[in-house]
Amino acid sequence: MSETLIHVRKTCRCCGSLNIELSVPLAKIPIVSPNVGIDEKNITKLVAPLDNYLCLDCGLIQLVHVVEPALIYRNYLYRTSISKGLAEHFKGMCNDVLSRHSMSNDSFVVEFGSNDGTLLRHFKDVGMRVQGVDPAEEIAKEASSNGIPTYADFFGPDVAKKIIEGQKKADLILSNNVMANIDDLSPIIDGIKTLMADDGAYVFETQYALDVFERFLLDVIYHEHISCFSVQPVVKAFKKFGLEVFDAERISTKGGSIRFWIQHKNGPRPIADRVDSLIALENETGLYDLAYHKKFSNKVTRLKRNIHSEISTIRAKGGSVAVWGTSVGCAALIHQFELEDKIDFFLDDTPLKDRLEGPGYNLPVFKGDGVMREKPDLIIILAWRYAHLIMPKHQNFMDAGGRFLIPLPDISIVP
Repeated sequence: MSETLIHVRKTCRCCGSLNIELSVPLAKIPIVSPNVGIDEKNITKLVAPLDNYLCLDCGLIQLVHVVEPALIYRNYLYRTSISKGLAEHFKGMCNDVLSRHSMSNDSFVVEFGSNDGTLLRHFKDVGMRVQGVDPAEEIAKEASSNGIPTYADFFGPDVAKKIIEGQKKADLILSNNVMANIDDLSPIIDGIKTLMADDGAYVFETQYALDVFERFLLDVIYHEHISCFSVQPVVKAFKKFGLEVFDAERISTKGGSIRFWIQHKNGPRPIADRVDSLIALENETGLYDLAYHKKFSNKVTRLKRNIHSEISTIRAKGGSVAVWGTSVGCAALIHQFELEDKIDFFLDDTPLKDRLEGPGYNLPVFKGDGVMREKPDLIIILAWRYAHLIMPKHQNFMDAGGRFLIPLPDISIVP
């Protein structure tokens, strides 16, 4: 079964080079994350390597073990609306795009990977026509019924032509945290080129590789994110299709992301100086050097050792340990830190499931109001970016002697 659900890529997905090398070895994790609505035991227990590879020709950082997309995305559970602050971020993105990209009420906006339509709604609210594309069938149906027409499909040239036939070419194409999830980029970029109007733009956000390494964003590495983009490989990939990156701006989303702006070659907008500046910074920092990646690997080992030491101290006193966070990133960290047999239960304010199961564990998930009922001695906040929002709600837990451990980007213990 694993042969049909997982395949190993031999070439770089950005430039096609065979010159890719293992750069950050990581633990195997389940191929089915908490984002996916599948309970079939022989699938949920399948694992695949999460090792990072570096293309020594273009610089793309990528996974080569690729999970069948239909398995993940046809039964997707995650909705944009459950992520704290993301809806507000999308409103800000809409305003930013409208301030830079000349558009009118007749403008046509397409988003692929549109999920529940949160971003497109902001464009619709200012009078524009919108079209979503998302392979999650139930989510696409919900979005359509809520006024955001959405094709339940994977984006590519055929879908692009279908949209043009039914509407027109797009003045603006969007995707957010989607490009990193796609194995074969060529048909996607070809579809973008086909769909985009002559003076149109494609704007996409994704995790920024330089921030992943500099800020140690270990929790964004999992099987849905099979590419970790930086400016250099993106410029090279789009250039092959007669498209150009005219801007690349760093943003704070998800701990460190980047927003790319793409147009047809020799399009109407000048290329911003920061495109070349960021490529220079990436090279100066060492992002494309294997030695730089080795430092990342060493830190994973050190953090795991220190977390285990804290847990051992608790266990020696007969205490219990909980994990806060059941997102896909949190589930990946369970395996990177080898916590499978070291925790008693999970906590989460917005869990997608009431139990979290993986190789070596099958544990209940309690909502945050269960902290004082369950009374663990230590709560490891794997949802570490939200620690500043979580901890103040549980002062009574700390007053009673409980402690929080925040593992990233470096271990801290409160109080």
